[in-house]
Amino acid sequence: MFASQWVPAAQARPAAAATLQCRHVAGPGDWVGGPGWVLVACFEGGAEIRTAEGQWALAAGEVQVVEGPVVVCAGRSAGSAWGVVAGSPAEWSWALGEAGLPPARRFVPTGDYRLTSDQLDRLRTACQLGDQAPARRVLETLGDPTRWSANLIEQIGRCPGRSASQRRRVHARLQRARNLLRARCSQGRHTRPAAALVGYTVGHFQRIFHRVFGETVQGFVLGRRLELARQLLEGTRLSIGDVGLSAGFESRWAFARQFRQRYGVTAGVFRRQAALDPGRGAIAQRPLPTPARAAPRPAAFVPNVIAYPDAARLPAA
Repeated sequence: MFASQWVPAAQARPAAAATLQCRHVAGPGDWVGGPGWVLVACFEGGAEIRTAEGQWALAAGEVQVVEGPVVVCAGRSAGSAWGVVAGSPAEWSWALGEAGLPPARRFVPTGDYRLTSDQLDRLRTACQLGDQAPARRVLETLGDPTRWSANLIEQIGRCPGRSASQRRRVHARLQRARNLLRARCSQGRHTRPAAALVGYTVGHFQRIFHRVFGETVQGFVLGRRLELARQLLEGTRLSIGDVGLSAGFESRWAFARQFRQRYGVTAGVFRRQAALDPGRGAIAQRPLPTPARAAPRPAAFVPNVIAYPDAARLPAA
């Protein structure tokens, strides 16, 4: 089911009290979720998300809602701590209805969430409730859900479509395209596959992306490349040139110019500062320990589900 859909109140309530899957993981480990809305939060270190669009990293303090199936695991950094809150659309709809939201708002927008430190603490407490936690208790722990997704609701309002359901559907697919760009930021020729995922031409996709998210496709990809380069500088002993090439830059000079423009210091100075930061430890000067992980999940756990039915065709503008 698309993440933009919501279930009418009369059909949303399950036979028994709705429950949500909550999980908090500190250290090595992974979590596999099926279809539905999955809220993933990284509290410390780093985490990695894998969906049908690809795999990307989540830094400490970042929160994202993705559409399952999904695999979440610890990142390369030592001391990772992350959590998930997941449920089917029917369970989320019933829980949001119990929280007092009108039927048109009983859905969980996919995308990046901007949370305060207090909201992150609440989310961490909710993740520690365990599997099959009562949905009402999870929502009470999280607090007012409308404050969490205010920026995403604004994005939905800027999406093309004649009705609210059409705009939600467009936004959900744009978010999947955004995740594809995020996962393939270090590769070339990423715009055309992202546009095909949404069903737009490249030019129209770039215009709609800029209108909805307030940044160009090229600007978003550049930001993700710089973020990847920052993580490589902090967590590996690759040379500066190899870091730039691994992050997708065409040359060391292009990487050095963009990195200094974004962070205000050169990549070499940034690496030395990261090594001296007591909060991070001298991880840039020594190989990172390889965390013990479970056996790799086969690709069948995250099927490629980028095809959409003709009945869900998107509006052109």
